[in-house]
Amino acid sequence: MLVLGDLPGPDAAPKSAVLSRLHRAGLPVPPGLAVSPEQLAEPEVRRRIADLLAGGPAIVRAALANEDTTDAAAAGLGLSVPDCRDLADVDRAAGAIAEAAQDPWLLRYSGRAPAYQLLVQRQVERRWLAVAAADRGGARLLELHDITRPDALAAGATPTWSGPLALAEPAVAAAITSIFDHVASTMSEVPSLDLELVIDLAGATWLVQARPLARPLVPGWPEFCAAVAPAEDHVPDLPGLWRLDGEHNPAVLSPAHAGLVTWLIGQGAGLRLLGGWLYERASSSGRSSTVDPHQALADLRGRHLPAARRVLEEFIEKSLAGDLRPLLARALEHVRATLAVHAEVRVDLPPELPAPDPQVLLSLHDRGDYLDVLPAAWDIASPALADLVDPTCLDRKPAGREGGSDTGRATEGVIDPRDPQRAAVLVRELDDHLFALGLAPLRRIYLTAGERLGLGDDVFLLAPDELGLALAGRDLPDLAARRREQQHRASLRPPPALFDGRPLPVSPRRRLCGIAVGASVRGVVARRVDLADLLARPPEPDAVVVLPALTAQAAVALRALGVRAVCCDYGGALSHAALMARELGLSALIGCAGCSELPDGIEVELDTRAGRLRLLAQGLS
Repeated sequence: MLVLGDLPGPDAAPKSAVLSRLHRAGLPVPPGLAVSPEQLAEPEVRRRIADLLAGGPAIVRAALANEDTTDAAAAGLGLSVPDCRDLADVDRAAGAIAEAAQDPWLLRYSGRAPAYQLLVQRQVERRWLAVAAADRGGARLLELHDITRPDALAAGATPTWSGPLALAEPAVAAAITSIFDHVASTMSEVPSLDLELVIDLAGATWLVQARPLARPLVPGWPEFCAAVAPAEDHVPDLPGLWRLDGEHNPAVLSPAHAGLVTWLIGQGAGLRLLGGWLYERASSSGRSSTVDPHQALADLRGRHLPAARRVLEEFIEKSLAGDLRPLLARALEHVRATLAVHAEVRVDLPPELPAPDPQVLLSLHDRGDYLDVLPAAWDIASPALADLVDPTCLDRKPAGREGGSDTGRATEGVIDPRDPQRAAVLVRELDDHLFALGLAPLRRIYLTAGERLGLGDDVFLLAPDELGLALAGRDLPDLAARRREQQHRASLRPPPALFDGRPLPVSPRRRLCGIAVGASVRGVVARRVDLADLLARPPEPDAVVVLPALTAQAAVALRALGVRAVCCDYGGALSHAALMARELGLSALIGCAGCSELPDGIEVELDTRAGRLRLLAQGLS
């Protein structure tokens, strides 16, 4: 028997040993004791449990022998039984835990019947469940769950609030920060921590679990940081919250585009380049756009897009002969001016949209008129879509409609501009065309310069200022060395977000976007309702399994079935499912709203760099 607060012996389960150690160090761990199942019948053990129950109900938890170690989390695989009010309840809880220890997925995870202790603790009547975690060198992430889901972490529930601990409600942040600091000091040998806490009805905060992280929350951070800030464990001079622009720039920027971004940063743009990857400053205002989507739509079609097209035609004419250097300066200024207009017509997307119809590629609205400027990626080194696709692929009709093959007119029925929400969606599509027209003159200058200098595509290894020097006859930098540097940067795994220069595994919380785990994969959607449905209809190994929520048992089952990718509607970065997905090497999007509405059999890309589930149809995304 181990009374929490005593020195744990060598036979104590890791969970029991850590909680006893932390209780002894003065942390607010609920009182209790840990016993083997056999010890539960001993009179002294029962007397101590009865004394504990005299102060209120208890919770009985399984403390597995292979749980909460630096190599194995086993998060969510052990059973907890709350609301035990007498010894008979405790006995029933012990029986339920013994039965749960024979769960086939726990056996599959452990390789044998697991040894465990019974951890009997005073139950805290909670108002909130809080989870806080930090990797080595990482920002402290906090997730809060309200009392409506007592099994929130095990069931894969989406947190009520998620973000950097420092940005939480001040009283909560102060209490949890104090506990986190105390735990980190007491467990200084553990570099990465995951804490579970309960905030009771009076507002007091209790520590109910502290485990090492078996896998990093943000893989690849040491290598990324070494490339960005070699002598630091964070990015200095980067205050606040920054997000990777993985949606538009899921790959490392070319030196040409990186040079453009550097120039824009000098003009006051809220951007930052880290190891060749583009980050944007996250807005903290919380204010919504006041732009009328109908007016923005009219302005784009009537003024801004035609004007940008005329500018491009002028650049094409003037770049055919003469000095390119003044045109280069004008092209940079045109990008800046286009971004200013882009900001003027920017509108908020509605928070919820109906599930996209895979037979109607909404992103192709009017796209046939802009294939010559729309890049395959938002980088001036990227080829235009006209160089990559057959334009006839846009001659498609929405399902169930007859007549006409003009893409712009056909999709009018899908995104009705008379509807403010649909108008907002359409504006967000058309402002892509405006941005593409803003970049196009600069790309035209680069292509012409590449021909004149005999560099071909290597011209995009030059930043704009370097290109200007090359056009003036100056020596070129070492392009071979620059190619090697680009290859190294492309191999890095940039974190999805940074807070005060430290990595965070946060999600943008948009439809079909989620918290990314593992590598990107493509596959066919296999919808399943729950674990029982998954086992009754085993999917193909290369499928992307879609579930409403992912449990730890389902994660183990997926690994056993050889399935490598899963996507679920609900969950957070610190849910048991996310911890187990990382540990088991799955590719996953956790908390990917709307994914379970997708039809079976559609091909998708689970893009973990952008944190997005992309629909693929007839080879187009």
